[in-house]
Amino acid sequence: MANKKDSEIIDDRIEKYGHHQDFFETYGQMCELVGNYASKNGKIPNAGHISALNMVLLKVLRSAWSPSLADNYCDGRNYFSIAEDQVASSGKE
Repeated sequence: MANKKDSEIIDDRIEKYGHHQDFFETYGQMCELVGNYASKNGKIPNAGHISALNMVLLKVLRSAWSPSLADNYCDGRNYFSIAEDQVASSGKE
């Protein structure tokens, strides 16, 4: 991939994960929902935990578009582990 032009990389990503404008609109909405839910009742969420959960959402969306790409599932599991670690290491939910 190192020798590919930017346009080729973008086209490859569109094929694998859908058009980036649609993806980022949906991803942004999902991240906003998670952040809002985590902040209910005046809670101040653990930023590292929420960031890792947002990466899980990224992999969920990519998997919805390309369910046969194993990378999505592997990365999703790892991001969940990172989210759990953020809570455990900070002592802050």
